[in-house]
Amino acid sequence: MCREIEGRRQCGQIRKIIDFEKSRMLKNRTIAVSCHGYLVEDVSVLNAYCEMDQTKNACESGCINYGKKWSCPPYSRRFTDISGHYRKAVLLVFRTKMEYYSDVKNKYTALKAANVTLKSLIEKCARMIEKQENGYALLSGSCRLCKKCACRSKQKCRKPDAMRYSMEATMLNVEKICSGLAGIKLQWYQNGTLPEYTSTVSMVLLNDEVKPEELADKVYHMI
Repeated sequence: MCREIEGRRQCGQIRKIIDFEKSRMLKNRTIAVSCHGYLVEDVSVLNAYCEMDQTKNACESGCINYGKKWSCPPYSRRFTDISGHYRKAVLLVFRTKMEYYSDVKNKYTALKAANVTLKSLIEKCARMIEKQENGYALLSGSCRLCKKCACRSKQKCRKPDAMRYSMEATMLNVEKICSGLAGIKLQWYQNGTLPEYTSTVSMVLLNDEVKPEELADKVYHMI
């Protein structure tokens, strides 16, 4: 896999098209958000990161939304069922350092606050790309369009046209994608210790040709 990915990088089939850091003023602090985007010219290379058993088991044992949201397993679609309709993809990785939240006493609360901000920003950007490039977005985390998902009361999704899956929900191993395609190592909260930085990841599947400079400029102005 590593040799295949490196070969595709050298051939320009996987290339960085977004790379900037921008300050973002929040209600009670200013943070710097690092934004990275990668164009995958052949979406089929991502199929190798679809790990059914491992990802499903992680969701079932470690996520409170398993079986409680239409956007989550076991109801979510597999990546390979979705990707067959598209030719390429844009991978987005947004990061911020946890030092910007050093004043928050509870470490896990600080991490949640940082992730809420990143998820909001990356979802806006992914949905913008989806709309303007006629694509399909895979977002960060479970669907948050409704206060309480209709799945809990065994009713149909209220917003099926707007609901989107996360990358993990489609059985993609996001950690391996980030390290393999982007060279970015995701860090985690472990044993009460905050990571140096936290990240959110999304992807937009596309068919149309991408103009990298225009896309990067649009993302920059949305942050």
